[in-house]
Amino acid sequence: MEEIRVMWCDTLEELLQCPVCLDISQVIKIQCVNGHHICNTCRMQLDTCPICKAHFIGTRNLAVEQLSAKFEDIKLSILNPYHALNRKILPNKVCVAIQTENSAMPSTSCQTEDVEQAVSKLNNLLPKPMSLAPKIGKGTYPCRIRPCKNDLPHGRMIGHLRYYHRQVYYEFIANDYMFKKQWSLEFTRNQNYDYAFHVKGMGLFFLIISINHMFDLSASLQIVNCGLVCKQFTYTLETNTGCVLYRGPVKSCRLFSPNDGLQIPGNNMRQFIDSKNCFYYNLIIKRKVDCGAANPMSLLSDVDNNDEA
Repeated sequence: MEEIRVMWCDTLEELLQCPVCLDISQVIKIQCVNGHHICNTCRMQLDTCPICKAHFIGTRNLAVEQLSAKFEDIKLSILNPYHALNRKILPNKVCVAIQTENSAMPSTSCQTEDVEQAVSKLNNLLPKPMSLAPKIGKGTYPCRIRPCKNDLPHGRMIGHLRYYHRQVYYEFIANDYMFKKQWSLEFTRNQNYDYAFHVKGMGLFFLIISINHMFDLSASLQIVNCGLVCKQFTYTLETNTGCVLYRGPVKSCRLFSPNDGLQIPGNNMRQFIDSKNCFYYNLIIKRKVDCGAANPMSLLSDVDNNDEA
């Protein structure tokens, strides 16, 4: 439950913060013609929207301004269910959490229910830790769909991909903490194949493939997250016959290197190309989480304290 609360607080913070200075303080928010907001201080230094390059219309985003002003109270209320902010009791109501006389199941905030008993019941209904997506490192991440140069918070990246790169963006669901997908590409000289996809329970990934003028192929998988979270993931690239071409750790999209991942010389690629000049391969992603950790919130703290690249 704590992981979910922290996740929503971080998501809300990313949505409210200025995409340039990352500030969320109570200042005037100006929006562009497409609805993206930016603080007025940064607006005075830019001619176009840093996200979509559209013009500003001078209209204030009052909803974002008011949410930003109340963000700390909202965050405190979400992270601390028993805080005084959540203790406003309506007349003739029993449950503080849902303000009803009767509840189908006891709430952990219900004043008439034993707390330990209620927490025990709720814990049995919570999803296992590995079914939750990993904690998102703060800050911005580069979009790796070439030639895009945008750097965005994680909370804005999926919207950016859906709008500007929808031809190469996909959404999938992992099976037993492992994701497997067959891909294919036309084997053409001087060609780039960039894909973005979100896997529920794992995160947002970029698959970057390049074929140079010598028909050498390079391929790497990157996650939109910090380096600490990357340690949970490994990936394998194999042919459709099961021949392993590469196996290694997933890297953060902040640390892209042309030499990362799979490297196959052009002469060796010929054996993997079919009669239609297509290359078929499987991508397998595995996530490993230490389920025996005594305190599941320690991992969340580590991400905040070690927000590395």
